[in-house]
Amino acid sequence: MPKTATAANELYFVTLTVAYWIDIFTRREYSDFIVDNLSFCQKNKYLEIYEYVIMTNHLHMICRGNEIPLSDILRDFKTFTSKGLYKLIKENPKESRRKWMIPLFEKAINDGSQNKNYKIWKNNNWPTLLFNNAIIDQKTNYIHMNPVRAGFVQEPYEYYYSSANPESPLKTFEF
Repeated sequence: MPKTATAANELYFVTLTVAYWIDIFTRREYSDFIVDNLSFCQKNKYLEIYEYVIMTNHLHMICRGNEIPLSDILRDFKTFTSKGLYKLIKENPKESRRKWMIPLFEKAINDGSQNKNYKIWKNNNWPTLLFNNAIIDQKTNYIHMNPVRAGFVQEPYEYYYSSANPESPLKTFEF
């Protein structure tokens, strides 16, 4: 199975990375936009998210597509959020980084994007099939420790955009 294809009902660890590793998600409104769209996918596309973290330039999830292949859900999510993030950045009067971010997103189309104008997300989602509890535990730990390793917080539960935080804005399934 190709790395970008994922079957429905199988549990995967995925990573969605911003083009050029641009730190979009340092602004809360952009992270909230991602949370809102993941919630939409949960309600309308039957995406089951078990663990997640939104870092400054990527996000990790342990998730599955229930009834719909995960690759289809992620494709639609990335397409919709690309348009929304591009518009938010371009129209945000407080976005001081717009002058260099927009040209980089427009340049990113040269690396195989189907979009003709700009690209927010890198093409691959790097799916890893999670087929036993040891691998699930390893990936869960990796997700939760990401903000700690980055030096953002001392403990995983302190990071707002993480399933390790009991006050997380995104509801997740339990194993």
